[in-house]
Amino acid sequence: MADSNLFEGELHDAMQQLFDETIEAMQLAKASPDLDDLAATFAVALLKLGLATGFVEQHHPGFAKDVEEKRQRVIAALTQKH
Repeated sequence: MADSNLFEGELHDAMQQLFDETIEAMQLAKASPDLDDLAATFAVALLKLGLATGFVEQHHPGFAKDVEEKRQRVIAALTQKH
């Protein structure tokens, strides 16, 4: 994202920080020694993704709806019976 033209200024910095923190949480989840730690790291990652979505939504209305629609399509594709 460092070379991305999607975001500028403070939004770029905030998004970079949220991406870094989300990646860090997922790396901790991979090394999680127990279920409680795994749940905590998932909670942090989901929180950070929600914050990032909200920041983008403020500058690009409709983004959150687009994300949800895509999420629903992925779920539908994964749950289709063959």
